Amino acid sequence: MGEFVEVAEARTLSGLRLVLTLGVPGPWSEAAKGILYVKKIPYVRVRQELGGPNTELTEWTAQATAPVAIWNDEPPRSTWIEQLFLAERLEPTPALIPDNIEERMLMFGYCNELCGEHGYGWSKRLMLLHTVLTDSGADESARAFASHMGNKYGYNQEEAEAAPTRVANIVTTLGSRLEQQQNNGSRFFIGNQLSALDIYWATFAALIQPLPHELCPMPAGLRAMYINTDPVVQAAVKPILLEHRDFIYHEYLELPIDL
Repeated sequence: MGEFVEVAEARTLSGLRLVLTLGVPGPWSEAAKGILYVKKIPYVRVRQELGGPNTELTEWTAQATAPVAIWNDEPPRSTWIEQLFLAERLEPTPALIPDNIEERMLMFGYCNELCGEHGYGWSKRLMLLHTVLTDSGADESARAFASHMGNKYGYNQEEAEAAPTRVANIVTTLGSRLEQQQNNGSRFFIGNQLSALDIYWATFAALIQPLPHELCPMPAGLRAMYINTDPVVQAAVKPILLEHRDFIYHEYLELPIDL
């Protein structure tokens, strides 16, 4: 397991620091790690406490979540798109953003549906919280944690109930895109080479079906939460999507996943 440093120590360091949640394969964090792995960019792991106050992190980065990328004395980057552009600047090769403007616009559109507000990851998180918050049999600690996270990420019942359909639409579109690309002789979402979108899908697919334990060790309770049980979402998951996840991990990303 990669070593973690505390925020106080990380603030004294130079170079790239990446704030991560110890022991949790959060899709945004795993995507950031994957991008840096592909580009062979070294970084220091900084510990964020899941559900904790993270007071020092807030003082440093003006927020308390992970991932956050901090390069030297530049402002912290806490969004996926900022982190991607930083990685492209620090190590342009291999490029994960297409040069072709139409492919670039297409890639960022799909990425936003996966990673952005009200997208796939956002909606799946609402579904996880909704399951606990509407379960009368859930224990108090689980409800308290879900309530805390719901307040943090803007949970509301109406959006949570609409989330499965939203997720299914995104997943269906991604599956159709891969089938189209396969018919054109490509194994990638965009063009004929690896892009950030391939990495984002590979990591965000964990919210439907995590990699097996030997490749992604994680607490049993967390694994059970990640595995999709919603029938609307499951009906949209074409085999090609998980096949693509496996292809990207085995060919390009670090295995087993180091949490």
